[in-house]
Amino acid sequence: MKKYDFHSHLGKTRSGDDNSAAQMVEQLGAYGIERVGIVSLSQNSMRENNDVVAAAMREFPDFVVGYADIDPKDPGAFDEIDRTLGDLGMRGVKFMSWKHGYSVENCPQLESVVDAIAHYGVHIQIHGGASPLCTPYIWTRFARKHPETDFVFTHACGREFGTTCIELIRDIPNFSVETSANEEMDILREAVRTLGSERVLFGTDWPYKPTNIEVDKIFELGLSDRQLEDVLRRNAERIWNGAAA
Repeated sequence: MKKYDFHSHLGKTRSGDDNSAAQMVEQLGAYGIERVGIVSLSQNSMRENNDVVAAAMREFPDFVVGYADIDPKDPGAFDEIDRTLGDLGMRGVKFMSWKHGYSVENCPQLESVVDAIAHYGVHIQIHGGASPLCTPYIWTRFARKHPETDFVFTHACGREFGTTCIELIRDIPNFSVETSANEEMDILREAVRTLGSERVLFGTDWPYKPTNIEVDKIFELGLSDRQLEDVLRRNAERIWNGAAA
């Protein structure tokens, strides 16, 4: 069964450990993962982060799907949206308010930035949980405004907001969750029950989490073969191709 990793990273870890695109491809490939979507968040600017991802896309074009790091407070955000989603062909945007130091509830620039991204037909993923800056609630407004755009909560919003975020997006069909780094099996099972397997995406959060655990836990959810194919491959394919649920 094919596996596509919807959410991983590239660049030095928070503890300062180096990694490379070749290392990522080798280590994920060892677990049968054939494609990976990545963002870099460890450089000194969003442009430098995006250059790391663009280089990996060029080096491994059949394996790497690139996501842009966009800081809505940065005056260069709109130029970077055009460069990454237009010129470089990245297939999504990652918002990490914790990394960039803003509260999503109090960031007036965010609306026009989301509007600009929606123009490109790519998905938007959001780091939810792990910080008071990463609360999930306001994102439902953006998802309702842009029903043609896929939105994804990475980590299913963690332990902090896992059950809440699932209930929050129950009736928003263009909003999904991703599984990496969330080891609360009751939350992941609830995501499949409430949202359906068509709105749950497999990820590993490489290099931060053990890939074997991230893979094994999906097979412990008790899913049918059809549901496994949704979670492990089909949903990623659909979103990377720009088709909202």
